[in-house]
Amino acid sequence: MSRKKRNNSNTEGQDKERKSTPAAEEVTEEVAAAEEPAESVREEITEKVTGTAADRLNDVLADEKKSAEPETASEDAESSAETDAPRKKKEHKKLRHGALSTVYTVIFVAAIVMLNIVAGILFKKFPLKLDLTKSGKYSISDESVNYVKSIDTDVTIRVFAKEDSFVALNEYSKQANEVIKRITEYNDRIKAEYIDIDSNPDIVSEYTDQNITAYSILVETVSKDRDGNVVNDEDGKPMKRIREVSLLDLINFKSDIETQVSQYYGMSAEDYVVQTTGSELQGFVRSVAGQLVDASTADEAFVSALMTVTDPNPVTACVLTGRDEAADIDYLKKLLTANGYTLREINITSEEIPDDANICILPAPAVDYMDAEVKKLDDYVTNDGKMGHNLLYLASFNQKATPKLDEFLEEYGISVGKGLVCESDKKYYYTQPFWTIAADVSGSYTDGLSSDAKILFFGARPVKLLQEGEHGKLTVEALIKSTTGAYVADENDGTAVENGQQTYAAMATKVSFSEDGTNTQSHVFVTGSDRMFSSEYLRINQYQNREYAIGVINSMTGKTTSGITIEPKVITGSIFDITAEQIRLLKIVFIGAIPAITLFIGFFIWFRRKNR
Repeated sequence: MSRKKRNNSNTEGQDKERKSTPAAEEVTEEVAAAEEPAESVREEITEKVTGTAADRLNDVLADEKKSAEPETASEDAESSAETDAPRKKKEHKKLRHGALSTVYTVIFVAAIVMLNIVAGILFKKFPLKLDLTKSGKYSISDESVNYVKSIDTDVTIRVFAKEDSFVALNEYSKQANEVIKRITEYNDRIKAEYIDIDSNPDIVSEYTDQNITAYSILVETVSKDRDGNVVNDEDGKPMKRIREVSLLDLINFKSDIETQVSQYYGMSAEDYVVQTTGSELQGFVRSVAGQLVDASTADEAFVSALMTVTDPNPVTACVLTGRDEAADIDYLKKLLTANGYTLREINITSEEIPDDANICILPAPAVDYMDAEVKKLDDYVTNDGKMGHNLLYLASFNQKATPKLDEFLEEYGISVGKGLVCESDKKYYYTQPFWTIAADVSGSYTDGLSSDAKILFFGARPVKLLQEGEHGKLTVEALIKSTTGAYVADENDGTAVENGQQTYAAMATKVSFSEDGTNTQSHVFVTGSDRMFSSEYLRINQYQNREYAIGVINSMTGKTTSGITIEPKVITGSIFDITAEQIRLLKIVFIGAIPAITLFIGFFIWFRRKNR
């Protein structure tokens, strides 16, 4: 019981006692009056005591609460921490994955950019372009690539037209434009320029020696001597070596067209179309439109022009005309041009043979030379005793008697007999005994030929060696022979007039010695068959007439550049003229391989993210 309640009960008892007696009432009243202040004080004290106790209780409770609050707060903090920890850890993991994804994305984009930059540099240095045409018509041959890469001097290919106008002429000009691009891609020192004459009329004045018109093409470089020094003209300006590439040099006429034009008009198809149309441009356009062309020779034309302007020792070949020459050597001339020779035609009846000519070709004259013309030959070969000049003589069974030319050849220990060389063994002739195949190519001029090389002949006259071997300053050697079972047949009745091995071609060499002990040679090559180097036979891949022709001429002239044989490219057909095998390969790559790789990468990324 509380103190207040006990006090109240005591007071009530006292009051009862006072009421029980009258006497006591007065006493009680007095006592009550006297005790009133004491009671008030008591109550005040009680209140203070009670208040103090309550306050103390409150204070104790407050203290207990305060002392309990840190533990509760700690527990709440721990509980909150325990609750927030997974969330924060999850958020941190999410943030980390997001950051990694960003980093990976940046790295991937940077890698793609770097890959494009590196690929651009590599493809510029090592061009990689797909030419899916059947004949590779927008490519250049491996031989051309190797030669182009070897050029170590600055060269400019100038086309005097806008590029889009040049390409728009026809399919052959488009192909020629692609050849130019390939050439410049394989060698940074070769540049191509397209110049519009209408916008740059003054450019023509820079080429006074060339007849520059719209769509003319020039290949040029600065002239240098053998020591590599620039050669200047009288005004101190660098001289240029320039080779013009005609539009007609870019195309190959059909063989039947060439034959018909030669038979009926006595000229080449190129000369005929120019004469008929009035210009090379019109001749080029109309020849293609009229379907007179069967292939492109742009690869050959540009590479031969590059050879001509970059060769430190240019070689000039002259074709002697004026005596009804019977041999068809148009392809031989193209072959020489393709191998960097500067080709000229000299009419022996009215012109002098130039001193700078390295070799002259005498293609089976049907009419004998006059004394003055023979003297020109002799003076050219001997070169005032200094030698250094060469002659290639092609005989033919269609020739008339040529006693003066025969006498000239005899001075070099060689003569050309009558009759036709025939083979008795069917393995060494083609359909007819006089259409022979020579397998004995064992002379000194066989560089680049295989050991089993075969040369095709038709109606070959026998070549006789009047003095074989070395005799003073003259050496005579048989280069190509028949089998021992061969014979010479009479041209009229085909009877055998001579049996045994025969010579198809021979070489005579005269030498001169200088005071310092060095020597200079002149060569005279003689074959009894003009067909050996005819256009028809040089085109046949089964036999090695073409390789032998350029090899022996290079050897005679001392030209060090390896012979390049570039086949014309047939460019008819669709641009996307690809084979079934190429189509199958493309399907595998684009329909199978690429989607499969993409799917695998996507699945791999999804699987990794799913398990994080």
